[in-house]
Amino acid sequence: MAVAAKISLEEYLNTCYRPDCDYVDGEVLERNLGEQSHGRLQLNIGVWLKSRERQFRFRVLPEVRLQVRNDRFRVPDIMLIPPEAAGEAIVRTPPLLCIEVLSPCDALACIHRRAQEYFAMGVPVCWIIDPLSGQAWTATPAGIEETTGGVLRAGDIEMPLNEVLE
Repeated sequence: MAVAAKISLEEYLNTCYRPDCDYVDGEVLERNLGEQSHGRLQLNIGVWLKSRERQFRFRVLPEVRLQVRNDRFRVPDIMLIPPEAAGEAIVRTPPLLCIEVLSPCDALACIHRRAQEYFAMGVPVCWIIDPLSGQAWTATPAGIEETTGGVLRAGDIEMPLNEVLE
C-alpha cells in the first residue's frame, strides 16, 4: 500500500520512517508488520541465528534497508550479511540469506516477488515462514519449495523450525 505521492530517492534516504518502509519506483511502501506471532517468530529466528554468527561467519540484521537496485530498497524481516558488508549503513552487498516472516495480510505471491528482487542482486536463498500455520518455504533463483522434514537450509546453516516456532 502506498503512503504518499512519488518522492525522490534522496528524500527517501534522508527520511526516518517508523517502521521503516520499502522504496519502489519512487513510492514509499508500507510493510505489513503483522501481529504478536510475527514479532515473536522474527525475534526467535534472530536469537537462534545470532548465537551462530561466529561459527558461520555472518552478521544477523533485522529490518535494515537493503538496496536491491540503484533506485529500489527493500527491508527484509531478517538478513544475514557476510563480514565484508558489516560496515555498510545501508546494505548493498548481497546478503547470504533473506528471511521473510508472513503477516496475516501478506500474500505468498507478493513475498515471492520480493524474493525475486533479492535474487536479482545476488542473494542465493530466501526463507519464507508463516508463523500461524508453521509452514515454511525455501526460495532460490531456481524456484520455491515447501520445507519438508522441519529444517530450513541455506548453505551450511540448518535451522530446525521447532526451535523457533511457538
